[in-house]
Amino acid sequence: MQLLVFLALYLNLAGPAELLNPRRQKFFGTNSANRQNSNETYGTPKATKLKRAPPVFQGPTNERQKAIVRAFQHAWSGYKKYAWGHDELRPVSKRFDDSFGLGLTIIDSLDTAIIMGLEEETRDGVEWIRENLNVSPARSVNVFETTIRVLGGLLSGYHLTGEEALLEKATQLGDNLIKAFTKSSSLIPKSDVNLDNGNACSPNRDLSSLAEATTLQLEFRDLTALTGDQKYEDVAFGASEHVHNVGCKKMDGLCPFYIDGKGEFKKSSITLGARADSYYEYLIKQWLQTKKSIDWLRDDFIQSIAAMKKHLYRQSQPNSIWFLGEITELAQFYPKMDHLVCFLSGSLVLSHLNGLDHDNEHLEMAKNIGNVCHKMYENPTGLGPEIIHFNMEDSSDMTQADTYVKNLDAHSLLRPEAIEAWFYLYRVTKDKKYQEWGWKAFESIEKYAKVETGGYSSIDNVLRKKIKRRDKMESFFLAETLKYLYLLMADDQEILPLDRWVLNTEAHPLPIYN
Repeated sequence: MQLLVFLALYLNLAGPAELLNPRRQKFFGTNSANRQNSNETYGTPKATKLKRAPPVFQGPTNERQKAIVRAFQHAWSGYKKYAWGHDELRPVSKRFDDSFGLGLTIIDSLDTAIIMGLEEETRDGVEWIRENLNVSPARSVNVFETTIRVLGGLLSGYHLTGEEALLEKATQLGDNLIKAFTKSSSLIPKSDVNLDNGNACSPNRDLSSLAEATTLQLEFRDLTALTGDQKYEDVAFGASEHVHNVGCKKMDGLCPFYIDGKGEFKKSSITLGARADSYYEYLIKQWLQTKKSIDWLRDDFIQSIAAMKKHLYRQSQPNSIWFLGEITELAQFYPKMDHLVCFLSGSLVLSHLNGLDHDNEHLEMAKNIGNVCHKMYENPTGLGPEIIHFNMEDSSDMTQADTYVKNLDAHSLLRPEAIEAWFYLYRVTKDKKYQEWGWKAFESIEKYAKVETGGYSSIDNVLRKKIKRRDKMESFFLAETLKYLYLLMADDQEILPLDRWVLNTEAHPLPIYN
């Protein structure tokens, strides 16, 4: 019955959400019912402001999901007690960080609270955004991080609640962020912008990273669809078109990770990790978001995967574990993989589900990446390190380790990418080993990262059971890691059907245009 309700909602056969959940009006405010009574359809980006009756989430359906919800509430309670309205909690010292000045944790984790069915946390978050969020603080912020976490969080919150204040704040923030494009002399935006006075710059020698320029498009395109103002999509997609037109022919579609203020690539290593990762992710997700209408996004994605297999995809020794390495500036292969690279498994599953995977090559590659990401968690604490290295030397000693972690790379930020990989793999294979891998990771988080007074802390070294906490709870832990864990443990597949939503790099759900 529950699945039929969700299908009815997504096929627009049901009425407003209040008909399915009479609590929604008091949950989101007295005016929410009137806001949600009109239908929403996605047409061209110049459509008028869109309205949708938001989906209703029923809350956890099994004991594992209930445990993950309790973890979210523990993290949220620590944040609320010691850092409310600030960006991130320092759970050990019971203080806070304010790098953005935007109440980052509230916005970033709002849709997670909604998906988990947490009414009090959602109501508190929406009310704070409505009454207290200032999207024009007098400080310079990174455009990429602010877009994926804050703009994406506001937009997904709007889609899931129908709360107008979230769209209003998102529009104001978009108007502030867009100055990173208008103040640039090329189609590539400046990496940083002051949200108050609009001053924009790229403080690292006028360089932006590939990810910074090409991981803005989902959110800006959605803002255009919601407001009817074409400027947001035009400037963001212009950066994607520029990278496409310049091309990365030297490495068959793999791009250096630095691009300068003139829009020219600078010599740098080739990596799927930090500074480059989400460029490849947004190729396929933009293609899906626009209902597969822009062929070159699809073609560039397919070409990049082929180039990864040719240049980066290797097997370790002695046990032949597949992984993705890097190419140094000296054009040498380097057998190192960031935890961030685990994202690629999900992109490959999306490729498989959407008809791009001939002979199941992408799915097989996705499984291999999911496997090596699991290997990262096979250490004394059971938590994933930031970076793992691989042995490439032939040896007759079959007891030799294929992988190793350097002490400088052994910290864990409780990142979501491995959980993300297992979530997508479970969705497509129904193999419960992925749920077990995720559950073991969650148990390790509970054992080593939980701070009893509230919150969870990143860990200094996953190789030592006598842990040292870093005194930082990243907003993505609530927003993304716990969300993927919750969805991974679902008894069925009704929540956020992959054919109707695209998740941005922070796992904020945005609709695919009809």
